[in-house]
Amino acid sequence: MRSFTESKFRNEGIRGKLAALVLLLLLIGGTGLTAHAEGEGGPYVTTIGALKEAVPAQRLVIKVQGYEFARTMADLATMEVVVQDNADGSRLCHIPDRTLLDTFLTDINTVLMGVPAGEGEAFYYYDALTNTIQTYPAAAGYCQITEVGREQVYFTLLQMLATVDMADQTIELKDDSVTEVYPEIPEEITANKYSLEGSCTTSFRGSSANRIRNIQIAAGNVNQLVLQPGETVSMNKAFLPRTSANGYRQAGTYVGGKVVPGMGGGICQVSSTIYNAVMNGGLTVVERHPHSMPVHYLPLGMDAAISSGSKDLKVRNDYPFPVLFEAYTEGKNLTVNIYTNDLLTAGTTYRLHAVRKGGLAANAYLEVTVDGTVTEDRFLGTSRYSPMVKEEEDEDER
Repeated sequence: MRSFTESKFRNEGIRGKLAALVLLLLLIGGTGLTAHAEGEGGPYVTTIGALKEAVPAQRLVIKVQGYEFARTMADLATMEVVVQDNADGSRLCHIPDRTLLDTFLTDINTVLMGVPAGEGEAFYYYDALTNTIQTYPAAAGYCQITEVGREQVYFTLLQMLATVDMADQTIELKDDSVTEVYPEIPEEITANKYSLEGSCTTSFRGSSANRIRNIQIAAGNVNQLVLQPGETVSMNKAFLPRTSANGYRQAGTYVGGKVVPGMGGGICQVSSTIYNAVMNGGLTVVERHPHSMPVHYLPLGMDAAISSGSKDLKVRNDYPFPVLFEAYTEGKNLTVNIYTNDLLTAGTTYRLHAVRKGGLAANAYLEVTVDGTVTEDRFLGTSRYSPMVKEEEDEDER
C-alpha cells in the first residue's frame, strides 16, 4: 500500500476520506477478497469498466508544462478496484495494481523528455589538458512527473471512481509535482567547476561619456584574465598604457587636490572595484594605494588608486589553481567577479570592510569566515585622505 502525506492534500474532506481508505485497506489486510456483487455488503472487487459503464468516454486529463494528456475510463477499464460502499451513500476506492496508470504517467514523462523546460546555468571549469579555464554551456532541461505528482493523479482517479459525476476531471501538475532534469555533467568537469567567490559592483552614474568609455576599456582589458598559481598581475600593465591608440580618452583625474583633465581618467574606479573583488575572493594584494582624496563610488579605505610610474594595484594568486577575472559594465554599473575552484575553496569566504576613524581616515579589515563562523577580522591598514578643492567646472572624479 502506498502512503499518503497529509501536507499534500490540505482539504479536510479529502483527509477524512483518506483516513477511511486506510481503514478499508487495514480491513482487507492483504489476505485477498472474493469478488461479489455491488451492494451485498463489505468491500468488493470490481473494475473501472464496470464502475464507469455508463460513461466510458469520461476522461482523466493531466496538464503539464502547457500540454494536456488524457485517458478515458474505457482506456483504464481493465484496472481492478476495491470498493467500499458506505451506509451514508459515500464510496471508498482503492486500486491494488496501478500498472496501467503508471504506464500512462511513464509515457507522459517520455514525451516531456523531448520538451525543453528552461536552461541550466553556464559555468566555468578548469581544463587540465589545455591549462585553461573554459565555459561549460547552459544545457536545456526537461520536466518529469515526481512521485508526489503520481500520487495526485492517483487520488484524482479515486475521486472520479467514488462519485457518479460524469464530467471530465483535470489535474494540473506543478510545483513539487514536477521536477526539472538536466543532462549529467561529466565527472571531470564537475570536479573542476569554478564558482563566484569574490565580487564588487560600483556605480558610475553621472560620469561623462569619456570617463565611462575609459572604464569600459580598462574593464575589457581585464575581463577573462587568468591568473596562474603564484603569478602576480599589475593593473597598470593589464590596463595597457593610457593612450588614444589603446582607446582611452581625456576625463577627470585627481591632481593637487583638484579634478583636472587627464588621459584615461576614471580607470581608478576599475582598479578600486578589482581591489574589493579580489579581497573578497581570497587573493593576495601585494601593492595598493588609497586616493589622495575621497572617491564617490566606494567608502573610505576601500579604494585603490593607480597612476603610471607611481601607484599600482598588484594582485597575487596564492591558490594552487588558476583564478579567473570577469569584468564588465551593465547599465550604469561596473562589476568585477573572481572565480575560483568550487571544491577547493568551499567553506571559506572573505569580506573586505572599513571603519571610519573620524575626519578623512578609515581602517580597513578583512573578515574571514570558515564554515559559517568568523575566525578572523584581519587589520589591513589605515587610509588617510585630503579634502577636495571644489571648483564649479569640475564634473568628474577619477
